Amino acid sequence: MRKRLATALLAGSVLPLVGAGVVVGSPAAYAAEPVECQETVLPETEALAGSKVKINPPLERMHVPEAQEITDGSGVKVAVIDSGIRPDLGMKVGPAVALPEVQGPYLSGHGTLVGGLIAGRDGVAPGAQLVDIRVFDSSEADVSQGEKTVTSQGIADGIRQAINLYPSTGFKVVNIALSVGIDDPNLRAAIKDLLKRDVVVVASAGNAADEADSETFKGTDDNDAPVYPADYPGVLAVSAAPPPGGTAVGSVVPNADTDLAAPTLGAISVNANGQRCEVLQVATSWAAAEVSGIAALLRARYPDDTAKQTIARLLATTEGSELAPNPWTGAGIVQAHDALTRSLAPGRSGKIERSLQQDRRDTMPPPPPTRIDLFGTSRALLLWFGLAGGAMMALAFMLRSLTRR
Repeated sequence: MRKRLATALLAGSVLPLVGAGVVVGSPAAYAAEPVECQETVLPETEALAGSKVKINPPLERMHVPEAQEITDGSGVKVAVIDSGIRPDLGMKVGPAVALPEVQGPYLSGHGTLVGGLIAGRDGVAPGAQLVDIRVFDSSEADVSQGEKTVTSQGIADGIRQAINLYPSTGFKVVNIALSVGIDDPNLRAAIKDLLKRDVVVVASAGNAADEADSETFKGTDDNDAPVYPADYPGVLAVSAAPPPGGTAVGSVVPNADTDLAAPTLGAISVNANGQRCEVLQVATSWAAAEVSGIAALLRARYPDDTAKQTIARLLATTEGSELAPNPWTGAGIVQAHDALTRSLAPGRSGKIERSLQQDRRDTMPPPPPTRIDLFGTSRALLLWFGLAGGAMMALAFMLRSLTRR
């Protein structure tokens, strides 16, 4: 069964251009009706006219607009280990670094889409700053031409780049919307070192391969998908949830290490050519990006919380948190506003203590005051006098009967 669960490295697919685009960085990109989000780097075109606005169903379902009334993530930095983020697209990006072998032209818009979902103008945390760490060219890279695809070593090297940048940037969240299907000791060690910086590491829990598109493909321990780095301890593994009434079968893999999920269909981001675009997939890359944005909101709201406390708030406030976790959505669908406002007190280790009802005498209400009966003694005397008088009358009656005889 594991052979059938070949995990897709990236979310999204290569599709033809839909509709007209805009010049990179043009403000019209954010005023226009969104086109389809695409990982391919599309050519720049003329700006669109009009100012149509489209709602963002995933953000509405996660109650992000209400959360943004509390904080927009300002002051928090999010490291994005991906294909690179195109500059001048309305996101705060800096610094931007790349592995030596991937410093050529942008060949994938994946990183830009991820960045837009996290901190774009239509993103979850538009006030957050992105630290751009570029580790691959394209998921369909031509390695014969020196292009680099997604590899466990590339992700590990990107994590090492992030660790080197940590002292100067102080990022609080790391987004890794990438995955490989083999446990690599180098990648495992890099993740372990990254977590020592007390950062929230968010990774995609795995997209399904085409052969997994079957109603009989259920999530059980027997077909748990191996997905790394999401499966490593301490990493927040994020799956993608379908719209209400839909199914995730065929879109994501069942992963026993899935912590929670986020809806993606209809989310708004930006293509690498500057187009405001709409996500048309249920895919874990986009879900991980959204959860990274919510983690940024939490770290802005609770700056003294540890990474484990932040994760505890996320897990304790999901839609479906009262149900048993499952390999499709983990603890449930993330809820931004509840995570920011629910009265919780997670310990530094992330454990939330449940309140227990205790019989404490010092907290119980005092007994009611004793009522003083001012006529209690008089009533008692009258009772006894009444009983005595009755007895004497009965005795007199008996004696009178005897004397007559």
